[in-house]
Amino acid sequence: MRQRHKNPTIPPPNQPTTQKPKLSKSFIFSSTKRVFALCLAFRVVNALLVQTYFNPDEHWQALEVAHRIAFGYGHLTWEWKKGIRSYLHPVLFAVLYKVLSLLGLDTPWFMTYNMGKASSMGI
Repeated sequence: MRQRHKNPTIPPPNQPTTQKPKLSKSFIFSSTKRVFALCLAFRVVNALLVQTYFNPDEHWQALEVAHRIAFGYGHLTWEWKKGIRSYLHPVLFAVLYKVLSLLGLDTPWFMTYNMGKASSMGI
């Protein structure tokens, strides 16, 4: 009878196996809280460090509409007149406009610089 060659990677059938624990997931992605914290940290760093260009359409999509909501005048494009855009995003800025108005801080410089900065950060 022929003798078998022993394969060092396969244990004999009668001996207990000692397996190394499997690495299922990376530590960072092991819980939803860690994933959320990682995404939030990335978003904050991205918002603070990335310098973008000014897109005039951003003005019509949020700030001009918010001004109209807060003060009753301003231009609306056809998307707003037809009701195909949501007012949720401009309402955030409209609240800020009203608060600044009540505090007497609604100067043109303050409104354009700070609201434009907040809009470009995605707030």
